[in-house]
Amino acid sequence: MDCLIPVDYLKLQDDKKLLIKVKEMFLHRIRDKIAQIRAYAALGLKMLQLEEDKSICEVTRVLTNSLRYDLNPEVRRAALKSLEVNYRTREYIVNAVGDVSEVVRLAAHSNAIKKLHIDSINVDLVEQFVQMGLTDASMNVRKRSELVVLHWLSECDNDVIAFLTRFDPINNKNACNLALNCIFKECTTMYFKKVNMALFGEDKLISLEKLGQEVAFYWKFVIMKFSSIPLCAELLVPSIRDMIIYTLKFMAEYEKNYAREEHGSTVFQQLLEVLLLSTKMIEEGGRRELSEFVWKCFNFYYLEQVHVRILMELFYRAQIMDVEEEFYIFLQRLLEENKTGQNKRSQVFQNSQLVFQNSEPPVKPTAPSDDQIRAIKLQIATLIHERHKLIREKDMAVMANNYLKAHELQLKVDELATEADVLRVKMTAAEHQQESEPGQSSVCSSDCTTEEEEEEEVPTPVDYEPRILEVAISAFFELIRRSKKISSFSRSFYENFVRKSILCPMENVRELVIKCMGIMGVTDLDEAKASMAICTRALVYDEESVQLIAYRVIFDLVLHFGFDAFEDNRIQNLVREGRDTIVNLSNSLLEDYGHTLKMLILERFRATDTGLLEIGVTGLIRLHLADRVCFPKIISMFLVMWVNPIYDCTKIVQEITVWLEMYVKLGLEKGITVANALVPSLRKIMYAGSNSPLLMASPEKLMSFVANATNSTTLGESLETPEVIHERIANELLDEMSNLGSSTELPILAKGLKFLSLRKLKGKSLETLLRKSARLLKMNINRIAAQSLSAFMKYLNSELLLVEDKQIRTDDTGSSSSDSEESVHISDPCSSSPCLSDAQKNASVSVVGPTDDEDDESDEDEEEMDASSEQE
Repeated sequence: MDCLIPVDYLKLQDDKKLLIKVKEMFLHRIRDKIAQIRAYAALGLKMLQLEEDKSICEVTRVLTNSLRYDLNPEVRRAALKSLEVNYRTREYIVNAVGDVSEVVRLAAHSNAIKKLHIDSINVDLVEQFVQMGLTDASMNVRKRSELVVLHWLSECDNDVIAFLTRFDPINNKNACNLALNCIFKECTTMYFKKVNMALFGEDKLISLEKLGQEVAFYWKFVIMKFSSIPLCAELLVPSIRDMIIYTLKFMAEYEKNYAREEHGSTVFQQLLEVLLLSTKMIEEGGRRELSEFVWKCFNFYYLEQVHVRILMELFYRAQIMDVEEEFYIFLQRLLEENKTGQNKRSQVFQNSQLVFQNSEPPVKPTAPSDDQIRAIKLQIATLIHERHKLIREKDMAVMANNYLKAHELQLKVDELATEADVLRVKMTAAEHQQESEPGQSSVCSSDCTTEEEEEEEVPTPVDYEPRILEVAISAFFELIRRSKKISSFSRSFYENFVRKSILCPMENVRELVIKCMGIMGVTDLDEAKASMAICTRALVYDEESVQLIAYRVIFDLVLHFGFDAFEDNRIQNLVREGRDTIVNLSNSLLEDYGHTLKMLILERFRATDTGLLEIGVTGLIRLHLADRVCFPKIISMFLVMWVNPIYDCTKIVQEITVWLEMYVKLGLEKGITVANALVPSLRKIMYAGSNSPLLMASPEKLMSFVANATNSTTLGESLETPEVIHERIANELLDEMSNLGSSTELPILAKGLKFLSLRKLKGKSLETLLRKSARLLKMNINRIAAQSLSAFMKYLNSELLLVEDKQIRTDDTGSSSSDSEESVHISDPCSSSPCLSDAQKNASVSVVGPTDDEDDESDEDEEEMDASSEQE
């Protein structure tokens, strides 16, 4: 191998037979069982890649497989060095930056400097390379990654703006910040010299012709980096007045050339952040100008929710005193001026508002009945359920690389979404018509409601422009989120504008309304009931993004008031309507809970959507910690999810880990509840289906996790008798083993006994565990299970002897002979537990009884005592 690698392969081109033999030899040796030979073979294949057809070359395919799947890092490094760069291998070279071995990661950076040009790879690969390299745990890799970034900067002629065009500042700001921090390492005047001051004019502003998303991002970064140095701040930070005028000019230009401005919204956001940075040292004269600028920005037509957050921060910086009343008056005037049909811009949204108008104005239809509205709701719920099923099938088709089927399923999903929107508009119009007719009952109320109950005011369809409505409600949300107390102005604006906007066709507006309901509902129980009714309806009928926020708000309200506060007929009717079509309640998980709101929460917790599942896990954990509810079966599901390999390295596993450590410290009853949930969790793992991911789960890992969390050393002084939890776990495991008999799953449960700590347990409890263990040993069980049980019994015998020995020493400290007789008599567990085997009795007696050496030593001591007495 050493002789063949330095051979000039160009000389072998004439002898094709010899070249084929050499190639076959290297391809054979790259699968050798010795790692060093595989590494030499990978280096030898470097020159055997066909230049005219590298994309489908067999040698390239073998080298990429070695780079991806070989277990030895030296082989992977050799394959990485041998790979030629083309459009098929660039992705593998970039992915090597995340290798587990530092040697391979360093080789990947070396190859990037030698072979990878920044223009030859796409934006995603550049961001992946920079982000993984500059955040590596090894200092050597980080230094090498900095060299790669500087090398790529030199390929762009040291132009930072041209370098930033290879990134995506909109969707991946982290990678851009890492790259710029690598170029400008420290906040010193030396690195400030690298700033391209030619971009800035005399007024410290950039020309609007040069302004783009890269230039705006670079401008914000430079001000944030060097504004702490007074000399640099004088050269970089513009005045508030100049920055306000500059931003207003951009807004006017953006409104004129909206179609040509591709990233105008992002640039406007960057400008607002630059203005926010320049207002750190705001003067008294600039407060009025900044306040007027905020009012003008709220009239900007292309204002979005992201911009409103920054504007609200500017608004608070510009105010010395509280002007909440003026702000609400302004928002109300803004909405009134932008009603549909009263503004020139409203023609854009005219089609979206026509859905609320009656299609046949001359004929006044009769008000629909409750049954008709209920039927429409059931149709919507059925369509949403079918849409979720098609989405899951589409995801499976994409994973199987069946893109044609995925496209067909996506078309069906779009059709179902359109049908659901039409039915939702029809239902909204029917509800509005029913409310307008006198003598008709409310949609939410039914025969179950009493006359004494105050009927909830049903919101009417809004007639404001959706975009203006989104801006106003997002500003209201930012305001109440910052306020320490909800004022009367906030409640008035909420009831008159925000609450009625739940029927808006835009999802963003409905999301904001439900967020506001979560904050307002916590302040008052009546308002919480009204918010709960709307959130349950959104959770059953609305889109996925709205469902996520509604699910989170429901948990917040239940955490604050409890389940019993929401025993309202309107809420229960809404839950029952969605329950009939979405979930079959024959599941054993829901049989024990009669509260309809609990049913809805548990139904959504069983959803396959990852977002709903994460919110459900977090919400149920909070409810358990606040002692609002205790679901033993949910605790069992928590344990199964913790050990499920699907959720490895996810937020769900982290939440469950922290929760269990906190939950068992709340009291002994909580620990016993967790102990009772362990065996049902093990049953789900042991009897999982053939296609279930639980087949890859480790029951020993779960038992070790629960045992360590409930150990006496972990609990410390939080519980008086923490050993009772492990006693319950041991009893549950032994009872389950006795029920299984001679099953093949018996060793799995028996191995869990070794994780238990029973040191402080007293004699009767230990004797009970000994009897159960001995009864299992008499059965015809597996050899591995018998060994585990024998080791467990030896541990119990030793603990029982230690406890009884301590009792004897504390009771009587008299003559040594009587103590020795009592210790031998009491410590023999054979008399108290007749079910022990002979071998175990002999083992226990051998542990307690004195040895021959000890008898000889005692005889010698007695002879010495007699001799000393005779001499005296």
